[in-house]
Amino acid sequence: VEFAMTAPLLFMLLYAALELGHANMAFNAVEAACYEGARVGIVPGAKASECQAAAERIFAISKIRGAKVTVTPKKLSNSTPSVQVRVKVPYAQSAIIPPTFTRLLTINRQCELVREQL
Repeated sequence: VEFAMTAPLLFMLLYAALELGHANMAFNAVEAACYEGARVGIVPGAKASECQAAAERIFAISKIRGAKVTVTPKKLSNSTPSVQVRVKVPYAQSAIIPPTFTRLLTINRQCELVREQL
């Protein structure tokens, strides 16, 4: 009788820990993708498409789907003062289990790095 009363609570806590742990991993991966994209963009001669490709490599490794990457400015030059990469990911497309607690979660992250001038 005690097990029958506590088992649903135990399984709900286990399910929540698994779902929230994976969501935390997705937050960290999106943050890393923003940083890597911006880091690639501050190198002289870089292109916005290279920034986007660097972010998408992180998403491929982390199995994150549905990410929208935006690089500002769209055309990089040696006189560009900074590079900003924004990423928006609907978490439900990347969840490993059907999301209950995070089904409406959208991960929004951005990173802006300043280019050093000589």
